[in-house]
Amino acid sequence: MGTVSLATLASLGPVLAQDVGATALEEIDVIGTTPLGGDDLDRDKVPASVTTLTQSDFSNISQSSISEAIARRAPSVNLSDVQGNPYFKDFYFRGFVASPLNGIPQGIAVYQNGVRQNEAFGDTVNFDLIPEVAVDRVDIWTNNPVFGLNALGGALNIKMKNGFTYQGLETEFLAGSFGKFSGNAQWGQQFGNWATYLALEGERDGGWRDYSKSDVKRVYGDVGYKGDAAEIHLNFSLADTNLGVVGPTPRELLERGGRKSVYTGPQTTDNQAAQLNLTGDFDLGNSWGLQTNVYYRRFKQKHVDGNDTDVRPCEDNPALLCLEADDIIDPETGQNPDEDDPRLIVRDRNGNPIATPAGFAARPGSIERSRTKNQTVGGTAQVTNTGQLFGKTNHFVAGVSYDHGWSDFSGYSELGIIPDNLQVIGTGDIYHTTIPGGILPSDVKTWNNYLGLYVSDTLDLTDRLSATLGARLNYAHIKLRDKGQFFNVDLNGNPAGAGLDGSHNFTRFNPMAGLTYKITPEMTAYAGYSESNRAPTPLELGCADPSNPCQLEGFLVSDPPLKQVVTRTGEIGLRGRTSNFGGVMNWKIGGYFAQNHNDILTVPSPLTGRGYFINGGNTRRAGVELSADYQTETWGLYANYSYIDATFRKNMILGSPNSPSADGRGEIRVRKGDKLPGIPEHQFKAGFAFKPLPKLTLGADVVAMSSQYFVGDESNQEKKLKGYVVFNANASYQVTDQIRVFGLVDNVFNNKYATYGTFYDNDDIEFLNLRGSRSITPARPRGFYGGIAYKFTADATPVLTTKD
Repeated sequence: MGTVSLATLASLGPVLAQDVGATALEEIDVIGTTPLGGDDLDRDKVPASVTTLTQSDFSNISQSSISEAIARRAPSVNLSDVQGNPYFKDFYFRGFVASPLNGIPQGIAVYQNGVRQNEAFGDTVNFDLIPEVAVDRVDIWTNNPVFGLNALGGALNIKMKNGFTYQGLETEFLAGSFGKFSGNAQWGQQFGNWATYLALEGERDGGWRDYSKSDVKRVYGDVGYKGDAAEIHLNFSLADTNLGVVGPTPRELLERGGRKSVYTGPQTTDNQAAQLNLTGDFDLGNSWGLQTNVYYRRFKQKHVDGNDTDVRPCEDNPALLCLEADDIIDPETGQNPDEDDPRLIVRDRNGNPIATPAGFAARPGSIERSRTKNQTVGGTAQVTNTGQLFGKTNHFVAGVSYDHGWSDFSGYSELGIIPDNLQVIGTGDIYHTTIPGGILPSDVKTWNNYLGLYVSDTLDLTDRLSATLGARLNYAHIKLRDKGQFFNVDLNGNPAGAGLDGSHNFTRFNPMAGLTYKITPEMTAYAGYSESNRAPTPLELGCADPSNPCQLEGFLVSDPPLKQVVTRTGEIGLRGRTSNFGGVMNWKIGGYFAQNHNDILTVPSPLTGRGYFINGGNTRRAGVELSADYQTETWGLYANYSYIDATFRKNMILGSPNSPSADGRGEIRVRKGDKLPGIPEHQFKAGFAFKPLPKLTLGADVVAMSSQYFVGDESNQEKKLKGYVVFNANASYQVTDQIRVFGLVDNVFNNKYATYGTFYDNDDIEFLNLRGSRSITPARPRGFYGGIAYKFTADATPVLTTKD
């Protein structure tokens, strides 16, 4: 919406105790149109639907990351809890995803203070690393290629607080269900032309399911200078998270042991990130401006994943171990290899056969371990001009961005034994096989070079009609080098390794155009068209061979080419703002159409836990969005509805070996028009905030999602995962000018639902005697939370400004 939305008033938690009227009627009527911002454009001249959330929308300490705050309020946004951890969810916008999981094709660009947050190796986005309390605003863009690679479905442009936009000192603490404890502190101070800001966050969540405990630590700081002709900031972020991820669980196990039950483990993800960013905004005179940034970002991840395995004692020699032949297709013959094929024998680092460990034959398992280290340096420089052109008001921006990343990735497998609690115990035997498509290690180094040149111009053709033209040229160079240091020799005595060396170049010119027309001073119509692209990631390029599937959360095995994805988007809509009955109402209605060409899809392999990437032809996301909010001095109401029609636009055959509809080769037939799985068609969100007394604020919201197809049911032949409705409530009381207490209830009616479902092989762990095929990640049950906030200074209330 074009103002501080009513979602700001209805945001659940401590913020509701702030003065409703003072916050509600603040106008945000300009917006930065690039990752750097600083080029303030009247929002009504933007030929796209842009949603803005402000700092009060992110002040609810019970939310685990900014992705949850956005999902509760913004249209067309839903979260998919693949891993069963509140900090580690997939973020969907209009059917496109930003995910922390390697192996998920990414379709949303995310920026923090102009720095690209899509990691260098797999374009993943780790929302758990972004300090929530320090967020000043988030603009959710839908139709703008200026945001570069990955902006297929849109972009999140996150701006952080600084000492000019926030002054004071506050602390906040919360405790509640499932062993959750959290606290934060923030301090901002201005000293003439200088200002500083510092935020600290710490959270511990015991996890409501077994083995799902999480610890989160985040720090953000900024030192800024503002003069008559320049504003300069040096800011940094630090984060360290330890996440217990438990993943989908067969429904039979949930029925036997309760919804806390988990399938195989251990599953843990440890993330560390550090970022240093220097930004500048300079007034060059004569309506010209210059915005710049230079940054360094480092990201480290360790992932452990305990699973079952397709390794069994060899038929002709049970003292040794072999990979099951019926899970492998020999690329030379196109058939399963013979059971006595020596390439199926499990071997150690030196190529020697591994003897069957004691107890392994009855309960075979495997622990997959991977490590990723990304480093990225880069910067952006752009010029802006707001002077007149041909006597007409004009807004011009042009810039260049460069990002250079290098990554080290390694992954390997350890034999294990599955006990009754399903948490695999490693035997210490690091193993591999030599047959193509088997169990292979990875040790690879990659380099990314991303160059972008962009330009955009918005010209007022009349006092009501504005036209926008723009474009971005993207160049991507990706290089992979196989270090091959994990295993010494293969079956033939040659150096082992996956043969990942490769060099790839991708170039794309992406145009955009649009019109806005003020029908009345309070109503605007818009129409826009844009194109965007993303290059295949090093992960996808290293895992694109069906005959050599990889562990998607871990391993790379081959290097055939993939084509880049191109998305063409068109959208139209109306938006407006009216004042009546003592309040202000904002509303918008719009429709969009986004067609992906050469979309990259993840395809599972018959080999347990492995898969590969393909260009799967065209897919399409089309939909409608309706939203409105109404706010007075004491009331706030909001509601929005989204319809998303996400479909395949090409007939194809895909691998889905665990689907009940798969044929003898483990494949399903997808028809043009079949729905993309994992995306609810219908979404509804609503909420309210009410101040019955000057110091008391009550609030509630509801999120409703329709049913969706299970991941792996791309042919739409199986029963859907049920939809769900979740209610949340809160209350906040201002005890004194400095002390505020609050309470929250999430999932008030304790609804039992799931946001993610897929299929599994019920023969993988024989002693469980499973007969089903469906696996889900159950959502968090009802939780109660209470907290206290303390302001050390009377001027700690955040300050909203119209300048990014």
